[in-house]
Amino acid sequence: MKATLADQFEVAAGLASGISRYAASIGIDAGPIAQACGLDPDRFNVIGERVSLDRVCRYMEALALISGDDQFGLKSAAEFRKGASGPFGYAMMNAATVRDCLVFMGRNLNKISETSICTLEIGPRAAYFEWTYSPLILHRAQFVDLGVAQTFAHLRAFLGDDVRLIRVELERKKPINTNLHKQLLTPHVSFGAQVNALILPVEILGRSNPRADPQLFSIMSMQMEALPQRNTDAQDPVAAVRLHVAENLSNNTVTLASEAGRLGMSSRTLQRRLTDAGTSLQAIVDECRKEMAGRFLLETDLTLSSIGYKLGFSAPAAFTRSAIRWFGMTPSEFRQKHRETT
Repeated sequence: MKATLADQFEVAAGLASGISRYAASIGIDAGPIAQACGLDPDRFNVIGERVSLDRVCRYMEALALISGDDQFGLKSAAEFRKGASGPFGYAMMNAATVRDCLVFMGRNLNKISETSICTLEIGPRAAYFEWTYSPLILHRAQFVDLGVAQTFAHLRAFLGDDVRLIRVELERKKPINTNLHKQLLTPHVSFGAQVNALILPVEILGRSNPRADPQLFSIMSMQMEALPQRNTDAQDPVAAVRLHVAENLSNNTVTLASEAGRLGMSSRTLQRRLTDAGTSLQAIVDECRKEMAGRFLLETDLTLSSIGYKLGFSAPAAFTRSAIRWFGMTPSEFRQKHRETT
């Protein structure tokens, strides 16, 4: 399967280790579906393995669609085996207090599931843990549900039924029935947020984990700290420009000078790097628009005008002209043709 812009973001394969088991429990053979998404489900059980976050999200959304269950991800967390995510999971299981667990998550969540935002702020009354993913990950409701349910399974070891004191805000669209979210997470859950968030009252941060192993937590934390952060900017400036352009198409404000400044080099040096790679900033913008146009048209029900806006076009006619150049047909014709063949 052809690599996409979104494939640059990865996730620890172990986080998805229970998906196939849950699918099988409801009569679905998930293997062919995983392969259609460019995944090998056998790799989910390999400690330290990493796979495309976007493909895991697509895999889960497909299974939710096939099962007719918009809460597939939430339910599949029951089949997740603690520790399947390697050092991250074992550290979460052995943190001494809720505070230690949160601080560890804030430092390391991005290393097992690449986020665009991951912040922890502890105020006088509450701790706010917020995270979200790249806008290139178009569908992630099931994956976020899975991750939140896994996190609550860890927090329940500290808090028992007092996990109900935590508030949860999710980006995902509100499901028809919210009872399962309230049952497995907390009664205080809301939907349609700007970013995902856990809000914990400060009085529970000191609660201890009766099963904690401080020495094992320390060892696992050191292993996580030793893992390198993704550093595309330094390793490959051209790839960094391509990713930044793709994530900011709707702003339509990326310039050679702004990218050079962001990467800590002169415009002249960046231009030379792009030329050596056989491309230019305008060519990159056009390539990103083409790929994301195809994804928006086939993977979403957004209107053509909304898609044009997200791609940074000033008018619908400009989007139509570009689509004819890219695909040999108008956006509506492209959408209709390809949906008829799938």
